[in-house]
Amino acid sequence: MIRREAVRVIQEERNGYTLQAGLPALRERVASDYPHLSLSTDQVIITAGSQEAMYLALLTLVETGDEVLIPNPGFVAYPTITQMAGGTPTFYRLPAANDFSFDLDDFKAQLTAQTKVVVCTSPSNPTGRTLTNEELRGMAQAIEASGSAAFVISDEIYRDLYFTGARPGSISEHYPRTIVISGLSKSTCMTGWRLGWILGDAAVLRACHLLHGYVTTCAATVSQKAALAAWSDEAVQARRQIRATFHERRDHLLASLRGAGMSCVTPEGAFYTMVDIRRYGSSIEVAEAMLETGVVTVPGNAFGSEGEGFLRVSFCADMPMLTEGVARMSAALKRNL
Repeated sequence: MIRREAVRVIQEERNGYTLQAGLPALRERVASDYPHLSLSTDQVIITAGSQEAMYLALLTLVETGDEVLIPNPGFVAYPTITQMAGGTPTFYRLPAANDFSFDLDDFKAQLTAQTKVVVCTSPSNPTGRTLTNEELRGMAQAIEASGSAAFVISDEIYRDLYFTGARPGSISEHYPRTIVISGLSKSTCMTGWRLGWILGDAAVLRACHLLHGYVTTCAATVSQKAALAAWSDEAVQARRQIRATFHERRDHLLASLRGAGMSCVTPEGAFYTMVDIRRYGSSIEVAEAMLETGVVTVPGNAFGSEGEGFLRVSFCADMPMLTEGVARMSAALKRNL
């Protein structure tokens, strides 16, 4: 449906630059997804994917000497962009020993007077774990109690891919100084269309808008126009079907891994699980052994120290391919015992 609309836009419309912040109609639709924030369209920028949105947020908020508190394990771009901004990455643990659940006590211990930004990711890349409303509230209260006046950047790119019955909450519901980044690449299979957004505090968004203009000018016009269809009734039904497909793939993969004797995390969202390979060697050694059998995994240490001893495994493939992948993984482990 979105592809059909993109074809129509290409064939029937003129497609020059949009406003730097993006199509007003698209910004209105994005704002409507966050009614609790009462956003104007000036508080939403359409970006070239959620990664540009993260770049804009960190480059805007972080100055030399500032600390950015990042989940461990967490997405590989967070510490790198922090360093590009002149900041110092610090980390709060999502302990592997507790299936990568949120550890409020450790989170509180990592907050300092220099904490300028806290990154919150739910559902998580790489673990697929989500934060409950109680955990989000605890995170918000801890930041407020610390007196740091930090901003939270809430990475919600996987928020519409969930397997828990109800859409996961957003920390923006509990903490007003939240900048939300997200997009359509995961929920509507638009990877490669480079369509994301950033929203929140008006003053922060004004600065992000200036930076965005120099970095990107505007997100791709065809992608923006086609994305307007993502709020249609047909698209809502498509999202449900996408979630159901990933839920089925998740359950199939977990059963296959456990049937082959491998321990793995049960993700509540996204399309990844973490497979425990600690008894076989380091994550990089085992990932390389997997490659020799034609299976691509990501070594857990790429996401932080808590990921060491695990592999991130995706269930984006169809079930026959997942079955074959697990069989090859099992063979690789048996050869490397």
